[in-house]
Amino acid sequence: MDKFLEGVAMRHACKVFDENKQIPKEQFDNILQVGYAAPSSFGMEPTRLIVLRDKKARQEVRALLCWDQKQITTASELVIFKTLKTDLLAHTSYVQQAFQRKQKTPEEIAAYTERYGSYLIARGYDDYKIGYWSALQSYIIATSMMDYASYLGIDTCMIEGFDKKALESYFGLDKEKEQITLLLAFGYRINPQSKRYRIDFDEFVQYK
Repeated sequence: MDKFLEGVAMRHACKVFDENKQIPKEQFDNILQVGYAAPSSFGMEPTRLIVLRDKKARQEVRALLCWDQKQITTASELVIFKTLKTDLLAHTSYVQQAFQRKQKTPEEIAAYTERYGSYLIARGYDDYKIGYWSALQSYIIATSMMDYASYLGIDTCMIEGFDKKALESYFGLDKEKEQITLLLAFGYRINPQSKRYRIDFDEFVQYK
């Protein structure tokens, strides 16, 4: 088994981390770089990361907003994923700037904007549902970061169990413009890995 697959095999939802072990700075910086380089639909890059290191804030988040989950405070690093919402609608200045970064001509930008707007309409991503699409982009980044962390022998836990509205208020988000989609904890396990239960591979993969 190659090193990457070894990392995949050791990955599990680590519920309690060893508080005495910290991830080396260079390795965690590289994990963040992997997230930064991850793809996003239309290259919109709607995701932003909050690395929460303040111990008092972590305690408050754990006790009040995240169902008292131990990984919130025991993890070496805790990353909160937030994504843009209404800025992703077609013809906003954010979208125009995203296309301009691709060094396209004004005519190309206009044509691409129309194509982008048609895509959003076809998928039903209006000013309400755009947040759902935006959230999907954050999961792409989180998965890339988790896979790379596992490759390095670092444990992770993706956390979806939190009071979304309360957590967004805690961090002062404008809920029309952005949202919190998930939390991702990084560190080193303190307990043995639990047994993994999976459907058969032949059920998972079908060839037509």
